[in-house]
Amino acid sequence: MNTIRALIVDDEKFSRVSLKKLLEPYSQIEIVDEAADGVQAIERIEARKPDLVFLDIQMPGLNGFEVLRALTLTPKPQVIFVTAFDQYAVKAFEVNAIDYLLKPIDETRLQQAIGKLSESKRMIADEYEKIRQFILHMERPKSSLPHIPLRRGRRIVLMNPADIHYLRSEQGVTIVVTQSGEYWASYPLAEMEGILDPQTFFRTHRSTIINLNRVKEIVPAQSGVYLNDARAHARTPEPGPGACAA
Repeated sequence: MNTIRALIVDDEKFSRVSLKKLLEPYSQIEIVDEAADGVQAIERIEARKPDLVFLDIQMPGLNGFEVLRALTLTPKPQVIFVTAFDQYAVKAFEVNAIDYLLKPIDETRLQQAIGKLSESKRMIADEYEKIRQFILHMERPKSSLPHIPLRRGRRIVLMNPADIHYLRSEQGVTIVVTQSGEYWASYPLAEMEGILDPQTFFRTHRSTIINLNRVKEIVPAQSGVYLNDARAHARTPEPGPGACAA
């Protein structure tokens, strides 16, 4: 039987220890690492490239949904969500055929979840898209996220949306401009638009989203308009007439 390399993500040490104990009878599963928060989870999943992640949902900083969405690893590992959600949310998991374990973890339920793991050891694109859509549905009623994971080199920074000046899309990559410099996000611009507070962030163009609180003035130009933001000498071009409002 092929070995399944697994990584456990949970902010509670007791939960990580308990799950490892429950997994001991499964000789095919090798625990290669664990993580205690969302940023650590992203770093260790991308470094260790496990076949399977037991992913806690409710964690401080970044929750499990945000961790999965921020991963740049391709192909993605298989995921079993671990949750203490109420029964309404659990029903949403079942309707969408998303695998989960409800805390405290039941041994029979764990056996069923492991039995359904794909032999491919990796999540196929259709499965990941199903989970991505499920995440968007689960988070839609909530307010904007308190922090967004951004990248610069190998670093992952949790950025307060209020510190973002504007976002732009370049060849499919979302660049986020802040007071401390430029970062890039794992989310496409359209997804960022859904995450950010619509009362504060405005999409002025298909490739640009601005923080209205950071705009100092709007300057007409032959090619359209320029937005002068709160940083000295910063100008954000917005091509085309009528491309900007503030």
